Amino acid sequence: MNRVRAVAGGVLAGLTRVRILNLREIRTHRLRVFTSLSVVLVSSALLVAVLGTYGSFTESVRDFNAAISGTADVEVAAITDSGIDDSLAGRIRAEVPDAKAVVPMIRGAVTVDGRPIPLLGSDFRVTALSGDLRSMQGGTGLSLDDLADGVIVGPNTGFLEGQRLSIDGIDLRVLQVATGEGADRLNGGTYMFAYLDLAQRLTGKEGEFGNGDVALPGKVDSIFIVAKPGVDIAALRSRISQVVGGRAVVVDPDFRTRQAEVATSVTRDATLLVSLISLVIAAFLVFNTMNMAVASRRQSLAMVRALGARRRNLVGDMLGEAALFGLIGGGIGVPIGILAGRWAVSTVPPVTRDAVTIKIAYHLPAYAPVVAVMACVIACVGATSLAARSVFSVSPVEAMTPGEVADSVPRRGVVVWTAGIVGVLTVLAAWIIVVTVPGRPAIIAGAVYAVGALLICFALTRPLVAAVVRLARFFGGPGRLASVNTRRAPRRAWATLMTVAVAIAVGMGTSGALDNLVSSISSSLDGLGDPDFYISSQSKDQVPLGPELSPEIYQEAREVPGVTDVVVGQWANVNAGADRILLQGLVPGSRAPFMRKASPEAVRQVLDGNGILLSNVLARTLGVETGDTLRLASPTGYHDVIVRDTVDYVSIDSGTGAVSNALLSTWFDRTGATYLQVITAPDADKTAVRAALERIAAENPSQGGSPVYVYSGAEALAATRGQAEQSGAFTVAIQWIVSVAAAIALLNTLLLSVIERRRELGVLRAMGASRRFVSRMVLAEAGAVAVVGALTGLVVGAILHVLSDEILAATTSIDVAYSPRPITIVFVAASVVLCLVGAAVPARRAARMNITEAIANE
Repeated sequence: MNRVRAVAGGVLAGLTRVRILNLREIRTHRLRVFTSLSVVLVSSALLVAVLGTYGSFTESVRDFNAAISGTADVEVAAITDSGIDDSLAGRIRAEVPDAKAVVPMIRGAVTVDGRPIPLLGSDFRVTALSGDLRSMQGGTGLSLDDLADGVIVGPNTGFLEGQRLSIDGIDLRVLQVATGEGADRLNGGTYMFAYLDLAQRLTGKEGEFGNGDVALPGKVDSIFIVAKPGVDIAALRSRISQVVGGRAVVVDPDFRTRQAEVATSVTRDATLLVSLISLVIAAFLVFNTMNMAVASRRQSLAMVRALGARRRNLVGDMLGEAALFGLIGGGIGVPIGILAGRWAVSTVPPVTRDAVTIKIAYHLPAYAPVVAVMACVIACVGATSLAARSVFSVSPVEAMTPGEVADSVPRRGVVVWTAGIVGVLTVLAAWIIVVTVPGRPAIIAGAVYAVGALLICFALTRPLVAAVVRLARFFGGPGRLASVNTRRAPRRAWATLMTVAVAIAVGMGTSGALDNLVSSISSSLDGLGDPDFYISSQSKDQVPLGPELSPEIYQEAREVPGVTDVVVGQWANVNAGADRILLQGLVPGSRAPFMRKASPEAVRQVLDGNGILLSNVLARTLGVETGDTLRLASPTGYHDVIVRDTVDYVSIDSGTGAVSNALLSTWFDRTGATYLQVITAPDADKTAVRAALERIAAENPSQGGSPVYVYSGAEALAATRGQAEQSGAFTVAIQWIVSVAAAIALLNTLLLSVIERRRELGVLRAMGASRRFVSRMVLAEAGAVAVVGALTGLVVGAILHVLSDEILAATTSIDVAYSPRPITIVFVAASVVLCLVGAAVPARRAARMNITEAIANE
C-alpha cells in the first residue's frame, strides 16, 4: 500500500513539474515550439509521402498479380515476352503428381481506339486460382462457340454487352461485362478476358503449322501451379524445374512485385536519402530548442532542485516533452504526407509491366505512419538526451543566475573530445559503407555522414564561435559589443551558425549530386541521339520492348526519298531467375550506346555472336566480370556466353545487356524488330522524311492494334534525360523543403536571441545606446554568424556532394563524375542575405524595445 502511494505521489509530482515547467515554457515560447514542430512535421510528411508514393507502385503491381495468381504456389514464367510452349502445361500435369491444378495464362494488352487495355487469357482451369478470375469467366450459358470470338470485359472499360469490336483485323463481341464482388478490384475494373485460343490469336501467340503440316504449339506467358494440400513447396518447385529444363523460370508468383520494387528503387532511395537527412536536421533543431530551453529554465530548474527534485526526474520530464514534440509533429505530418502522396500518385501515368498496362492506385503501407511517427519520436528524444545532460550542471545555488550566464559555461573537455572522435569515426564509417556495401543499401551512408558532421561541428564549437567573435569586431563599435555578446552565449551562436551551415550543406550535397547524376546519365547514353529518326513499338520515353514491328515497315522505310540506311534492332525483357533484365540485339552499323562505350574488340566479338556486353549494374547483379562465362537460360535451353566488356549504362530494372541480334532471335525466339534506326542523307528534307515515316507507321500497326511511333534521335535522348531530371526534380523539391524549414528555424533562432537578451538590450538602452547602435549590433552579430556558417556549410556540403556522388554511383553503377556547381555561390549568397534580412526584424524589435519592461525581472 505504501508503495502504491509512493508511486502515485511520484506521478503527481511529475505532472506538477510538467505543468509548472514544461507546459509553461511551451506557452511562453510559442515560436520556438512552432519551429521545432514544423521541422518534425516536415520530416514525418516526407517519410509518409515517399513510402506512400513508391509503395503505391509496388502495391498496385502486387494487387494485379495477386488477383491473377490467386492461390497458386508456383509460377512457371516465360523468359521473354515471346512466351513458352503451352504444351509444357500438359507435361507438368503428367509428370508432377503433386500439382493439384496447372493453369496456363496469357498476359498481354490490346489497343482499342488508341487505348491500351490489359488482356488476360486462360482456359476453364482458371477458376482454380481465385474468385476474381471466376468473376471474369462470366456466368453460365456461354458455349465454346461463344468463346471462340467473344470476350468478357471489366466494368470500367466502357464497353457494353453485345458490342462489336475489331482488334488488329480480328472481329470480337463483348459477351458479358463482368459483375460481382471482385469484378472491379482487378486493375480498377479495366481489363479484357478471353479464352486461351482467342487470347493467343490476339497476342500473336497462336500455334502454326511447320514443315510437313506438323502443328506447332501455341505460346503462353505463364503457367500457375496449385499444390495439393500438405505438399512440400520446395520439393514441388524442384520437380517442376526438372520438367521445365531451363526453358522458363520457376519462381514464386509474387516475383513481379519484387521486380517492380527494383525498377523504382533508384528514385525511391534518392528521396529517402533526403528524407533521412531532413530527419537528422529535425533532430538537430530539436536539440537546439531543448538546449535553449535548459538555459532559459535554469532558474526554475534550480528552484525545483532546491525543493527536493532529483536531476533524473528533470531529465525525464525533458525527454517526455521531446517525445511529445515527436509524437505531435509526426502525427500531424502523417495526413499531410498522405495528401502529398495521393497528389504524386495522381500525376503518375499507368505503368506497363510485361506488356500489361496497370493502373496505379494509392496504397499507404500500414507500417508507414508508425515508422514516420516513431522515427520522429526517436530523433527528438535522442537529440534531447544530449541537451538534457545540461540539467546535471544545475545546482540549487550556482544556477540562480540568468540563462545567458549559464550559456557561457564552457562544455566539458571529455564531452567535446568524445563528440569529436565519434564524429570523425562516423564520417569514416560513411565512406566505408559507400566503398564496401554493394548496391542500394549504401544509401544509408548519407544519414551516417550527416550525424558525423554534426558531431564534429559540435566538438568545434569553441573555434567556430571564436571565428564569429573575431569577424564581428570588424563591424566597428556595435560589432565589438556583438562579439562580447557572442562570447557570453557560445551555444546560441553555434546553434545559429549551424542552422546556416545545414541549409547550405543540404542544398550543395543533394542537388549537386543529382545534377552530376543527370550529366553522367547523358554521358552513358552517348549514341542514343545519333540516328536521325526512330520507328519504334513504344513512345520516345519508353524502351521499345515490343510488340514486334510489321516487316513491311522496314521495306517501305528504305524506299523513302532521303533515307540512306535503316538499321534493325530490338529490346527484350528477360527473366533471369527472379530478376528482370533488358537485353538489346545489335547489328553492324547500329548506333547504340553499347557500340560506343564498349571497346572496339569487344563490340566486334559480340557482333560475331561470340559474347555479351553488360552494364555495370547487371554485372553486379549476376556476379560476373569481364572474361567470365555467363550461363543464360532461354526458351531454347541454357547457353554459355563470355562477358566481353562491362560499361556505364543507365540502370533499368536489374540491369542491361547486349548480344548480337542473331543470337537474341535464335536463343529467345524473337525474330522481328522492335525498333528501327533511320539514317538520312545530309541534304535530306527532314520534315518530308518524318512525314513519310509517320504515314508508314500509321498504315502498319503492330500486333493487337498497337500503334507505331516515329521520333527523332534528339527527342529520344531528351526524353531519357527528362526522365532522369524528373526523378531528380522530386528529390530536389524535397531538398528545398528541408532548406526552407532550416531557413524558418534560422529566422526563429535570430528572433529568440533578441528575446532572450531583452534584459541586456534594455540595460544598453538605459545607459544611452541609440536605437541605431542596438540595431547595428544585432545585424553585426547576424552577419558574422552568416559568414562563418556559410563557410562551414561549404566544407560540410562539399564533402556531402562528393559522398552523394559515390552513393549514387554505388546504387546505379553509373560512374557519376564529380563537378562543382556554380549555383553553390547562389546558396551561400542566399543564406547570408537571409541571415541579414532575418536579423532585420529582430534588430528592429531590439531597437524599439521598451526600456522599463526589458530590464524588469521576469
